[in-house]
Amino acid sequence: MRPRLTILSLSTIHTDGRVLRQIEFASRKYEVAVVGWGRLDRDRPHVTMFPVQRVILPPGQRMMQALRLLKGRITTTAFEHWYWSKPDHRHALKVVIETRPHIIHANEAIGLPIAIEAAARTGARVLFDAHEYAPAQRADSLSWRLFAQPLYTYIIARYARQADAMITVEDHIAKRYETTFGIDQVEVIRNAPFYQALPFRPTDPHHIRLIHHGGAMKERRLERMIEMLALTDQRFTLDFMLVPGAPGYLKTLQRLAKQNAPHRIHFRAPVAPHAIPATINQYDIGVYLLKPRNFNQESFLPNKFFEFIMAGLAVAIGPLPAMATIVQTHQLGIVAEDFHPATMARMLNSLTAEQIDTMKQRSLEAAKTLNAEAELRKLMAIYTRLLAA
Repeated sequence: MRPRLTILSLSTIHTDGRVLRQIEFASRKYEVAVVGWGRLDRDRPHVTMFPVQRVILPPGQRMMQALRLLKGRITTTAFEHWYWSKPDHRHALKVVIETRPHIIHANEAIGLPIAIEAAARTGARVLFDAHEYAPAQRADSLSWRLFAQPLYTYIIARYARQADAMITVEDHIAKRYETTFGIDQVEVIRNAPFYQALPFRPTDPHHIRLIHHGGAMKERRLERMIEMLALTDQRFTLDFMLVPGAPGYLKTLQRLAKQNAPHRIHFRAPVAPHAIPATINQYDIGVYLLKPRNFNQESFLPNKFFEFIMAGLAVAIGPLPAMATIVQTHQLGIVAEDFHPATMARMLNSLTAEQIDTMKQRSLEAAKTLNAEAELRKLMAIYTRLLAA
């Protein structure tokens, strides 16, 4: 009889790369129940999806919820009222309990109270996967700091130490949870994709292809990469492969691309998370130019970074410490000295095809250790420890 693992994530499951990798790896040993929004990306043996309907409240109820969040700054009871008044949270709790789990893997802080309450009723062990640092998710936004930050701080302070184990995506984030909230030993599971033996593709010295993929989110200021590309020489083109985010933002980027670098910037349809490395293997350089505006952005080790490496691309990034350490350790790309588009453009213009090819070959070599198999073996060891306890 396989142990029962319930993976809870109040996210759109079929586009959530980290959660999909957890499901894939865990299904090798566990009977996996997935509780979240949407659907699976594909059918898998020993995996059952239990969808939770995402609830968008009408304006009057949203106003009441906002008032509860403000009241939570005075009495934390209001945060509990806010949380459990949401129909999708109550539904998710009911479903998690019905899966009769031995282990509940709760993804991100918003699902943690559900996991702790379900564990109290079922005797399950809880692994809390914080992903990033919840109290700083959008700390550059005044409205987020006013309404959401106190809520997430409360959830971590109230519930995280009740979990039997906790993981996050990066070492600096782990240390901040430990020091700020007094949590013992937060372990790190990085966002690397499964290993794929992809081919080395020599760089055409007359046509060097850049790629950036991810969400079309305004706060990431993707227009800076359009400015950058406009300052590079004619050898370079840039493709965006973006999941639509903020309404109208993708069209704004397309308009700016046409104005600033006509015929050199293209937009292509996104693909499923597992297909990203093989899809972008045809490019030469993965580029990521984000000027951080909060702690999470400073500590980023995103999916796309490891997907660039798995695809065998050279990597071009701004001076973000966690990513820069890996780039410099493996010598697989360039790290700009600042986040200005002109600085990155100058560095790109200085590269030869031979230098890019050397970096690409180093990425392919680094991918043999920077992959989900290496990371998720650590996760499986945590599951085993929780079952033994």
